Amino acid sequence: MHAEHTGPKDLSVLDCIAQRRAVRSYLSDPVGRPIIERLIETATLAPSAVNLQPWAFAVVQDRQILDRLAADAKSLLLAEPPAPEVLGSALPALTHLREAVAKPDYDLFHGAGTLIAIYAVATHGVPDCYLAGENLMLAACALGLATCPIGLALPILQRPEVKAELGMEPEWTAALPIVVGFPGGETPPTSRRPPLVTAWL
Repeated sequence: MHAEHTGPKDLSVLDCIAQRRAVRSYLSDPVGRPIIERLIETATLAPSAVNLQPWAFAVVQDRQILDRLAADAKSLLLAEPPAPEVLGSALPALTHLREAVAKPDYDLFHGAGTLIAIYAVATHGVPDCYLAGENLMLAACALGLATCPIGLALPILQRPEVKAELGMEPEWTAALPIVVGFPGGETPPTSRRPPLVTAWL
């Protein structure tokens, strides 16, 4: 493991918010189980409606399973006619995304060695899972790790056979897949529009 990635950074919460990036290039170095467990524990500190904590986590680090999920997700996204899981995924700019996925060298998980899939285990629990995911990504940033939400993996993670493989109940909803790993280089910040504040009363 690279020495510069072996410990937490001295970052404030505001630093982590400012420095977090959606990283799409990863080193092959594995992320140890204790670190992943710490990230998940941090995720569960997120707020949730009436403290339901409506989340479950599946961790995939087996390279063969990651490659299979990526290939199956790609096939599902490109199928004609589009599968119900794709049409119901609410992915923005779906046509543009399908064009990107169709490229032969497209890697759904960007070479990362860890996928953490967050599932909502209760009705209306998906927004709370988003909060848990943000906690996880900020904690990863503080530990010198990179992350990227993989919305394109949602359709494959909704399939019954994949839920069963990951130990999820059929009625649970895939909410937020996140890859985690050591960054393979620098990712520059993206621009942000000024906030739209419509009232200050």
